Amino acid sequence: MTAFAAANFLLYIMHLTYDDLTNAKINLLLYFAQGYYLQRHRRPLFSDAIEAWGNGPVVPAVYAQYSEYRDWPIAAYDMRLVEIPEDAEDLLFDIARTVGQYTETALRYKATVVGSPWDQVYSRQNPRCVIPVDQIEQYFLNLPPLQPPERVFRETDFVGYWDRDGVLVLPKAWDDSDAEG
Repeated sequence: MTAFAAANFLLYIMHLTYDDLTNAKINLLLYFAQGYYLQRHRRPLFSDAIEAWGNGPVVPAVYAQYSEYRDWPIAAYDMRLVEIPEDAEDLLFDIARTVGQYTETALRYKATVVGSPWDQVYSRQNPRCVIPVDQIEQYFLNLPPLQPPERVFRETDFVGYWDRDGVLVLPKAWDDSDAEG
């Protein structure tokens, strides 16, 4: 799979929920997706290189693809999605639910902390150094596994609605008319 296919899938599943999917944020999400995929499967999610740029990890091919958007949210993605392996799809959904909730600034901070793979290879004298996949893997192996948050529902999350005839329709669990009948 290519990094562009993973980026396109993330845009597809996240575009209705998040309005801050800039080129930089997508590249940061790809970095975390690669790291957590390496942690789970001990093999890369995609073969494209990730480089250490001044603002954090970047996949150059993906950055170039979306460069026209500059710092604006990416407004389009390729509707012709490539088939994504199930294990990759599962991880990308987990990335969208957990890592995707953070701002670009917060993600950049998490990706560039002291000791991170970016920090280990980045140099102002030689920007755009490739971050070796084995360094990413070793770093993520020392992190806790990615745990998507569990949605906890409250009673007020499930409300009824009025149908066309003016009858209040409640969720089945609240309908006790069958219990007595």
